[in-house]
Amino acid sequence: MNYTEEHEIINAKGIYYSYNGEYALKNISFSLGKEFMVIIGPNGSGKTTLIKLIMGLLKPNKGYIKIFGKEPEKVRDRIGYMPQKDYIARHFPIRVRDILLLGISNKKFIGKEEIEKAKNALEEVGLLNLWNKRFSHLSGGQQQRVIFARAIAKNPDMIIMDEPFNGVDLPSREKILSILRKKKRKITIITVLHNINPVAHDVDKVLLLNKEMIGFGSPKEVLNELNLQKAYGGTVSIVICKEGFCHPLIGDTHG
Repeated sequence: MNYTEEHEIINAKGIYYSYNGEYALKNISFSLGKEFMVIIGPNGSGKTTLIKLIMGLLKPNKGYIKIFGKEPEKVRDRIGYMPQKDYIARHFPIRVRDILLLGISNKKFIGKEEIEKAKNALEEVGLLNLWNKRFSHLSGGQQQRVIFARAIAKNPDMIIMDEPFNGVDLPSREKILSILRKKKRKITIITVLHNINPVAHDVDKVLLLNKEMIGFGSPKEVLNELNLQKAYGGTVSIVICKEGFCHPLIGDTHG
């Protein structure tokens, strides 16, 4: 395989993955460079399974996936991951600084360099004043910004986010989006969303999924009534804005 990091950061070919003999993903193929991609689809469509495969947390039953030209598990340190905020127990007595530092290094002793990176990331999301606060005392939007800061703290070459805007206030969403816009074209950005509308004008690629790949391409290419009906079933309403973008009106929640 000829590999050029500029144009082919992810190369997935014929991926199949099953749980207990039932396929969660079937024949998924796509490639991605330094682009902003959104993965959308109904509950149970395989969105989270796909990002776990990209991160090397799962291995495909068939097919292959290469990240930066290597096996995903070998380049995990180049990926910043933002899970849903519910992965941290609400009453667990962990401080903001600890969440950041645990995301940067797995060393026993944290040095000045790690602390500086953590503080810089927290400052970038506008929450440096919360460095010593307990995570459980923060608002939902602040918690999400802290988890995002954790993902960007080590200056990764790829950011993967799982429903980053769920239960997030508008200022926090806009803060996260403004940072992603600055990083766009410099790194690869992948996010799972049930509602693409907040980022429809920002993304380069959409992967529409329902166990199989319904569509992959620009938002204008993928988000049409036929593809959305294939993915979600029934009738999906679409609003076309003056810039010509299709905005699907989908009430689905993450799964």
